Amino acid sequence: MSLCQFALPLLLPALDTPKCTLMLWAMRDIVRKWRPHSLTQSRGFREESLVLTAMPTISFVRLGSCSFSKSKLLNEVLSPSQQHHDFFIHQDMESGNVPREIADGLVEISWYFPGGMENSDLFPEPVAVTNLRGDIESHWLQFSFLTQVSSAVFIVTESINERQYALLSSLQGSATKYYFIFNNQAATSKETHRFLKKLAPGLKLNNSHVLQKGSATNQAAYVKALQSAIAAIMKSSPKRASIEAMAETAHQLGIQVDEENKKCQCASEYAKEITVHIKDVAKYKREKLRLQGETWKNLAEVEKELCQMRNQGNIPLEKYKSQLKEKLIELRVQQHEHDLTGDLTTFITGLGQLSLQEKHYFLKWMKFHLDHIARENLSKLRDQYKEKCKNSKDDPKMFAELDKLISASSLGVEHFMRELGQFYEAEHIMVKEGKMAESQRQFIHLPSIAADLMLEGFPMELIDGDASNIPLQWVTDVLTQLHAKLGGRSRMLVLTVLGVQSTGKSTLLNTMFGLQFAVSSGRCTRGAFMTLIKVAENFQQELGCDFILVIDTEGLKAPELAKLEDSYEHDNELATLVVGLSDITIVNMAMENATEMKDVLQIVVHAFLRMEEIGQKANCQFVHQNVSDVSAHEQNMRDRKHLLEQLNEMTKAAANMEKKGREMTFSDIMDYDLEKHNWYIPGLWHGVPPMAPVNVGYSEKVYELKKYLFEFLKGCLQNRSPKDIPQFLEWMRSLWNAVKHENFIFSFRNSLVAEAYNQLSVNYTEWEWGFRKMMHLWVSEKETFIQHQPPDILDTNVLTKLKNEAQVKLRQVEEKILDHLKQYFESGVANLHLIEKYKEDFRRSANGLKNELESYSFSKLEEAIEIRKGQHKTDAILSVYKRKIKEKVDRLLNHCRKSKCKLNNDELEREFETMWTETLRELSLIPLLKRNIDEEMEFHLRRDLETKGSAVWQMLQDAKSLPTYTTQNFKMKNEYLDLNLFKGSKIRLTGLKEYFTQECWHKTEALAKSLIDECNSYTEKKVNCKADYNETYCRELLRMINEQLQLVNVQNLHTSACFEVDLKLHILGDAARAFQKMHEEFFKENDPLQHLGKLKPQYLSMFIALYLEKDECQDRA
Repeated sequence: MSLCQFALPLLLPALDTPKCTLMLWAMRDIVRKWRPHSLTQSRGFREESLVLTAMPTISFVRLGSCSFSKSKLLNEVLSPSQQHHDFFIHQDMESGNVPREIADGLVEISWYFPGGMENSDLFPEPVAVTNLRGDIESHWLQFSFLTQVSSAVFIVTESINERQYALLSSLQGSATKYYFIFNNQAATSKETHRFLKKLAPGLKLNNSHVLQKGSATNQAAYVKALQSAIAAIMKSSPKRASIEAMAETAHQLGIQVDEENKKCQCASEYAKEITVHIKDVAKYKREKLRLQGETWKNLAEVEKELCQMRNQGNIPLEKYKSQLKEKLIELRVQQHEHDLTGDLTTFITGLGQLSLQEKHYFLKWMKFHLDHIARENLSKLRDQYKEKCKNSKDDPKMFAELDKLISASSLGVEHFMRELGQFYEAEHIMVKEGKMAESQRQFIHLPSIAADLMLEGFPMELIDGDASNIPLQWVTDVLTQLHAKLGGRSRMLVLTVLGVQSTGKSTLLNTMFGLQFAVSSGRCTRGAFMTLIKVAENFQQELGCDFILVIDTEGLKAPELAKLEDSYEHDNELATLVVGLSDITIVNMAMENATEMKDVLQIVVHAFLRMEEIGQKANCQFVHQNVSDVSAHEQNMRDRKHLLEQLNEMTKAAANMEKKGREMTFSDIMDYDLEKHNWYIPGLWHGVPPMAPVNVGYSEKVYELKKYLFEFLKGCLQNRSPKDIPQFLEWMRSLWNAVKHENFIFSFRNSLVAEAYNQLSVNYTEWEWGFRKMMHLWVSEKETFIQHQPPDILDTNVLTKLKNEAQVKLRQVEEKILDHLKQYFESGVANLHLIEKYKEDFRRSANGLKNELESYSFSKLEEAIEIRKGQHKTDAILSVYKRKIKEKVDRLLNHCRKSKCKLNNDELEREFETMWTETLRELSLIPLLKRNIDEEMEFHLRRDLETKGSAVWQMLQDAKSLPTYTTQNFKMKNEYLDLNLFKGSKIRLTGLKEYFTQECWHKTEALAKSLIDECNSYTEKKVNCKADYNETYCRELLRMINEQLQLVNVQNLHTSACFEVDLKLHILGDAARAFQKMHEEFFKENDPLQHLGKLKPQYLSMFIALYLEKDECQDRA
């Protein structure tokens, strides 16, 4: 009623209750925004709950009978000149002349709120206007109440008689101002004039307090005079009262207040206990809601990193995974170590122990208090921000801090529920990891409480927008409890709304289904919330489901995210997830322009193409808001067609990039009909807020959309069966997993950008490979040169000379790559303008590649020189070692002769060991570094496949270590062929399909065999070189495979991503074992310590033999 600008009941007459009732609780939910004239210059605004806003109250009452309608007059007073609106029902309206049965004694209230426009606003500040239905003689209690709470009372009457005069005389001494409104006929009544004169001193009346409409008075001028009288009252510092403050007056007069029942007050106490201490929202969240702060955000990042491995670097895969899992558990332990705060304990008690009605009251009280606190905080922060903008220089750090505080100043019941979810998840992990017993759990009952709330229609957080994460265990257990409470009858259809920020998504859902998603300022939806709507039993059969699950999402393209690097990623992830979960997606747009949603939509389509299986097609309904022109549907036909063409072009680009075997269109992925699935809805407001009522056309169009959606769902029953909760959960888990594993496409604005970037990457990879190969050959050449040099000339000068030569070569090749890059951008390839901003990234990559190869070349040259010097040292050692052994044997014999003892073999071995160790210590040889080849090759494989999508990334995550794969075990499987090719194709005959499949199967098998043979042959050739392993060998193998898979005839085989991954794993598995063995052989041959180690047994035998020989000679002598 308030949104429609209808007057609301303030005092209900005593009908089924013994006393009148003040409607305070009924109005607590109403929040209004306005701009007083004092804020016009600064363009600020006020936002407050209606019952807490103190303002002047002007009351209109009737004394005796009256020939004109008081309500009609009030409507004219409160309506701007060009925008008449009926706030109060009057006799000239449709059905307004029905005989009154219960309305007498009713006090209605309406408000005027200024919009900050001095020329058109009626009053500069907010004002409340009340209207008593019926004669004040019959409803003296209500009139007394109004005289005490009002700044002024306007008494509408035809005349004043003796009895009425006596009644009015009792008001003498009141601080309230009184005004009389007379119609023309009253002007002739001398009696009325006499009584007015007598009342004047007591009621402080003067000429301006009597408003009279003469026969020549224009109605508009009369209304203007009345407006001027009210404006004068407002200027004279009138008393101000909020509706909450009116409750005190009501008590004194014996009027009951609707919220003063035991249950409501009990719930209020619980809510106050929690909210009374909250002053600074950001500080409160930091100190009292600790689990959802930085720890939860870090958890979300670690979870995503566990899927994407972006920062793995050179750390072995299993080790890195293990580190991340340890970090996850450590963060959960940190969460678990926090105790429940007193406020949370009260919150749980409120939800768990109060009766159903008390629980509803409790949650409402929580909402009212928290919203009020958040609004106050937000208002102060906005003022600070504005002040800083005016007075200080541009200090990014300070503004960033204020931005952060403004973002954190939202506080609602959802934050308390989120905290409970985190306590539950932390405890669940503790039990799972064996750090606490199942019997010690204290939060196990929480999902049941949350499920009860969902059953009662409260929204439940599905995606936490602050951390961009789903508390998966919590959501799963809440919905599982819900399924149990419903006795397994939980078939549901999922409806989602998606759109740019502040386009009225929540309002649309609230209007369509009577929901209560937050829509007030500063409470923009973050993440996604789900609400359960029960389908009426007589409609369940028709619709094929028991419930509708409505998901409201945060606005895309949020300004606060626009400057962040990963803003595309955030929007694209959210959109892909919610569209994937939905049966129907309403794409909400402001006006006819669909540009801002076009990019997000086709990234969603592209993501689906990269996922293994997307299940059913989501239906897509485009809703264009703020379009009231009747010709909109017809006029925008070309725009709609153009939009679909663009979406088709992007879907085709995406399918092409993902090597899908057939031409694809947008409607292959999303169910969309150009004619039927577009809606043009007029603006929500009829006029200019804050005094604009809701546009009837808006409601009618939304109802039309709702009706169509239900008809559409009925018609789809044959093709799809609604999921129940366990199926929904299973689908949500796999979809969320796929979204988390997607590490490429979400960071782009749209598929055309992604495809253009991908094309450039392919070219850059070729240039990079040429660069690497050339440097590898140059280094190999120099290693051979070093091997053939005498060690004494391998001094610092030689190394410096070689390094200088390397740098010249590296500079030349870097310039060559940059030239290639420049030519590519000048070549006129399609969509290059879209990736202009990435040009600098590739320039940096070329520079990074030069630095990486410089480091590689230098270390290889240094290593080659060390090996050569080491070889020389070992040769020198061996030449002097025989002499050392002879000397040692002589010393031992002399020692034995003096001590008259003989050494056995064990003692001789010990003596030799001591001598060997001492000699090695003296030599201080530098050992070669031993490498783990399979881990290095695994890293290159991940780099090679990193842009292939979440399905491929998951396969790599689940893969075993490389050496466990052998090409002998590679066998063809059904999943190696992309059989989706036949979905929607014109091939309908089963035999024909089988023929195509078999032919593809045999050709793919032959391709795999030929590639395996070619790669094994390359590996064998490299192993026979007797050199050390080089990373270019692995890169060359991957290049050979990729080159074959890119051939047109191979692409026509329609092999799947699974085929590529498995083939590479098996080929690299063989190569990894061979290259590891090759490296170890090289290590043995070239590591000086290893080389000496090989000769040790030979020298031990020589030592023992020499000792025995000399000892025998001495004995004979």
